[in-house]
Amino acid sequence: MLAGLRAAASVTAGYLPAAVAFGVAARQAGLSVFEAVFMAATVYSGASQFALVGLISSGAPALVAGVSALLLSLRHVLYGPALAPSLRSVRGWRVGVVAYGLTDEVFAVALGRLRQRQASFGWMVGLEAGAWVPWLSGIAAGAIAGAAIVQKVPVVAPALSFALPALFVALLVSLVPPDSGSWVSGNRRAGVGAVVAAGTAAAGFYLAGQESWGVLAAGVAGPVTGVCLKKWGTRGR
Repeated sequence: MLAGLRAAASVTAGYLPAAVAFGVAARQAGLSVFEAVFMAATVYSGASQFALVGLISSGAPALVAGVSALLLSLRHVLYGPALAPSLRSVRGWRVGVVAYGLTDEVFAVALGRLRQRQASFGWMVGLEAGAWVPWLSGIAAGAIAGAAIVQKVPVVAPALSFALPALFVALLVSLVPPDSGSWVSGNRRAGVGAVVAAGTAAAGFYLAGQESWGVLAAGVAGPVTGVCLKKWGTRGR
């Protein structure tokens, strides 16, 4: 569990400012401190939480808000099958605990480790706790005092909003597979192709005004392209 907590250091560093930003946004949308923290504990998905707050502040119907949050969270369906082969020792109620704490960033860190060895339940709990506690704590801090800080130091606002995208970029770079050959061969070509395909799909849906579907489309287009390029490269060699 301690090893899992140490592995969560990068996630913690990115979650705190993003959580404070959400706390501020939730309060500006009219939510109480308790409601902001309760949403974080039950939904526990940064993209879905920000979308819900935006829809609530715009007066959207509850059904529309719920469906939008569900669409944004569908990408999590892709995470379980990717990690399951390396978590064979996790059984029974422990599966639910691991599933609850499996966010995008936790998945990225876990996938990097599980390429080399199996992970125990304790390690996964440590990793997920290292993300969950800062996320809820940061949201509470943002909801209580974040707005006052942003008003006094306006330059902080852009940094808070960019914290989560910056964390995604850092994790993506760390997950690009190494390759001893040229950058257009083998694993590296598959990795670059997957990033390009995912980015293109996300951008296309975003420009079409379908941001929720864009997340799911990118989550499918990227891996499919990467697998195809890797298989074609293997056949060529």
